[in-house]
Amino acid sequence: MTDEYENVAKQVGTSPAAIERRVVLILDQNEGAWTTAGFTTEQKGSRAIRIAARQMITEKRKIASSGCVELTGCFVTSPPYKDWAKMAYKKLSATLATLDPSGIDSLVSTGTLVTYTPSDNGFTRKANPSLMAKKAFESGVDETFVHTLPKGTVEHELLGISYYIVADNNMPKYPSGDDNYRYGMPRPESEPERTCLFLGSLDGGEVRIHEIKFSGDEAIAQQPTYVPGVIAVKAGKDNAKTGNARSWTRKGVSIFNEDPEAASVLPSAPFELKDGKPAGFIVDIVGEDKLLSSFNDILPYYDAHRDDEDWWTQWIGLEGEVSHIDTLDNGASTLIVGDLEDFAAPSIEVRIPAEQSHLLDFSVGSTILVLGAVWKTNDGEPRMSVYGWYVTAGIAPAETDVEGWDA
Repeated sequence: MTDEYENVAKQVGTSPAAIERRVVLILDQNEGAWTTAGFTTEQKGSRAIRIAARQMITEKRKIASSGCVELTGCFVTSPPYKDWAKMAYKKLSATLATLDPSGIDSLVSTGTLVTYTPSDNGFTRKANPSLMAKKAFESGVDETFVHTLPKGTVEHELLGISYYIVADNNMPKYPSGDDNYRYGMPRPESEPERTCLFLGSLDGGEVRIHEIKFSGDEAIAQQPTYVPGVIAVKAGKDNAKTGNARSWTRKGVSIFNEDPEAASVLPSAPFELKDGKPAGFIVDIVGEDKLLSSFNDILPYYDAHRDDEDWWTQWIGLEGEVSHIDTLDNGASTLIVGDLEDFAAPSIEVRIPAEQSHLLDFSVGSTILVLGAVWKTNDGEPRMSVYGWYVTAGIAPAETDVEGWDA
């Protein structure tokens, strides 16, 4: 089988190990059906290799035609996604409930929203006329009768009107001269976004921090942290404020593939102790001063730094012990991580999605480094929004003899 992996790898333009990993994945997904169909072990293996080769060639062609390039390394952070549109609609709904008709008209005039009031056989639309005409913005309100509501409107149950937030009221055309399709149009009710940090090499270049922005459905998927691999991205200009490289994803193309060989581009292990001191690229990125020694330090850190100018980009690290692992019906898991010494200190919850369940190869009693942003509840309780985690000392889970239990 090794020779076959090597031959196929040469044709695909990848490594034998990458072919083998894909074959294992395909067999995991299809072996039951193939066994039922009467395939022998050899037939299943050959079929899996053929499918793996076709899949990987197709992926390479997609990348080549998309204008994306491969980024090799690992995700450093995968913070919770933000749905800015959902928050904007929620905030505006609350604001509208406090306004009289003239106040709502003022928002229409400034191009914030478009409203629809039910009338005989249709609706009275109030909108900014320059937005509707796709011309340079000028304040104003125009009333027009329309028969139906356009796609993208939401209903305000308290006021009995429908409305949408204007996606863009500033720029009718792009600098290129092309029409801005968002100008005057409804902003979607949901626009999830997630910006992750990735340490790696873009197309064989310098190893550095990349800010990768995920949008839409791609933003909802949580990325695995400190797992070597490759992802195709669309490179952009550096972030002048942070100095990091910036990249965007392409739907159906920017899919992270785990690859242990990708670790070869990284400058060191993520985290280790050298002469009793923390070392590794996590320390280099986060800073040793932001690796807290106790879970009891979360609240003092918050109080000391919440007014820092860079507070909203700060994140810290804590090493703790896994005290409980709760596996849910959907395959996801929640880890409860506590202080290494003070059992009464606040704990942190780490959520592992079902698609990353294979990374849960450790048991209760293992120590992990948890990284994220700290905050405080209204009751004064310390919390952490987890951005990533890395096992520093894993204890392998006990093997369960299923047949023995059944017996």
